Amino acid sequence: MPWYTGWGLNDVMLLAGVTDTDEALFAFTEAREQPGLRASPPMRLAALTAARTVSLELDGLWLPEEAVVVRQPYARWAAADRTKTANASPAVFGITETALALLDDTTADPLRARLTDIRAHAYALADHPAPDEHRKESLALRTQAYELMRAATTAAVVAGGGKSLTLANKAQRLAREALFLLVQGQTPESRAAHLKTLAR
Repeated sequence: MPWYTGWGLNDVMLLAGVTDTDEALFAFTEAREQPGLRASPPMRLAALTAARTVSLELDGLWLPEEAVVVRQPYARWAAADRTKTANASPAVFGITETALALLDDTTADPLRARLTDIRAHAYALADHPAPDEHRKESLALRTQAYELMRAATTAAVVAGGGKSLTLANKAQRLAREALFLLVQGQTPESRAAHLKTLAR
């Protein structure tokens, strides 16, 4: 597993994979080294270093049947997951709003108006009784939310000037957190939609 966040902080973790019979399988185990499970040293990341992210080597790890919490055909699980991952994350809106609070009204107000519009539209689609019917629209809004977050955090860094480069500065911390959110929860579909927008 190339990425596990919370090593040494969490008591348990949820492992997920696809079986030889094409089932999605999720199972709990203790978040510690054990026979068949070994962690790398904590990774040095641009953001969220305190969250202690490691890679895990799984080789011969056996878990009891009672540790399994989900087992279903992968196609059925993936269909539901694709609908969820098409939505804009509330964390993106939170980072954007926090960055806008660092700006003067002249700079922030146009961005804030866009934030209000995108967030309302994204939440309405997420709450729609048939969200999968609007997946392309949700993906477009997700990309718009990312771009607005990038604009807001960049503006906060620019407004802060040279002090924005200090590690304790809030603007650069928000910019680094925004980098993390650009890759968190990405699927091939959402990544392709975002890259297509960036290439325009």
